[in-house]
Amino acid sequence: VGVEPRWSRKPAAGAPVPTGQTSTDQESASEPTPDSPFRARGPVDDGVALALLATGDLTLLGQMPWSSNGTFLVDLAPPTPGDNIVQGVYKPGRGERPLRDFPAGLYRREAAAWELASHLGWGLIPPTVVRDGPLGEGSVQLYVPCDYREHYFTLCEDPTRADDLRRLAVFDLVANNTDRKAGHVLAGDDGRIWAVDNALCFHQQFKIRTVIWDFSGQPIPAALLEDLTRLVDTDLPTSLSCLLDTFEAEAIVARASALLADGELPVDPSGRRVPWPLL
Repeated sequence: VGVEPRWSRKPAAGAPVPTGQTSTDQESASEPTPDSPFRARGPVDDGVALALLATGDLTLLGQMPWSSNGTFLVDLAPPTPGDNIVQGVYKPGRGERPLRDFPAGLYRREAAAWELASHLGWGLIPPTVVRDGPLGEGSVQLYVPCDYREHYFTLCEDPTRADDLRRLAVFDLVANNTDRKAGHVLAGDDGRIWAVDNALCFHQQFKIRTVIWDFSGQPIPAALLEDLTRLVDTDLPTSLSCLLDTFEAEAIVARASALLADGELPVDPSGRRVPWPLL
């Protein structure tokens, strides 16, 4: 990112971070409570978040539980003392388990998911960057304070969430998400839907596996079709294409074109295009 990385490590690094406790306090910045390492915060502008994620002083707090790859909660302190600290989720490349169908460097796909969502203007993915850290290069994504009792299977029962979840269904088809579990869909304390754990995306072969099939056969809203048309008719931003190989970048456009041609969300006649476990 052109800035010398800075980080520090606390003695507790690597200790599991409990996720059963969350705070609903929406103050712009607060200290973690005694029983939780998570900081409550208000909304953060994307530009501010990206700058802190890329250049903030990174402190490892502990390892996130239930992750198949190395995933760490971190504090990111701004250069100016007194400014608000934000938290992020750090996924170093050296913590990845090898996969047969995806090359090493899954963390780059986490950042690519943010870049695609940002280019479409759809939100959904927390700001994410690639940077160096205490365990080597990896992705750092803005941590989303949320209610961990909520997930896709609870959120889809709320009709006010339908538009956001439908947009996520279209996004995952364009990104070719092979692992959209219900627990990867978060209800942020800010009232928004956020989708995390996006590393298994962008394979050039169609490999979609998702729990979001409730909108199958429904028309894709006109506003989303307009965004997909723009995606197809213009070059992908370099910030996205540089994170993928040529075939993967071309496949994004091909999948968007197929959705435009059909005009509706596809059906899975096999019933097998789901991840495991579902949650």
